[in-house]
Amino acid sequence: MTVYAVSPLAQKAEVDALCFRKCGQIIIGGIEVEGAPFCPCRTNPCPYEEKSVDLGEAKFGWGHEQVIVRKLRLRLGNKLRQERPKCGGT
Repeated sequence: MTVYAVSPLAQKAEVDALCFRKCGQIIIGGIEVEGAPFCPCRTNPCPYEEKSVDLGEAKFGWGHEQVIVRKLRLRLGNKLRQERPKCGGT
């Protein structure tokens, strides 16, 4: 399976606004990727993704996963560029 990772350190405002409030599909609990904390998600495609990087396969306590790090679209003031519907089309 694939786990998508977003960085609460690099994009705290975007992760809070998009992943937790708008989409709601973020998996509660974190993972560590190359020494940094990330919030995991399985939603694909992500309507808020600007770009992504495939880090390859990683071993976790539950098994191996393909890890893809996502960069979310940046916020402009209180509005997001190119507003899109919630994840899952709801």
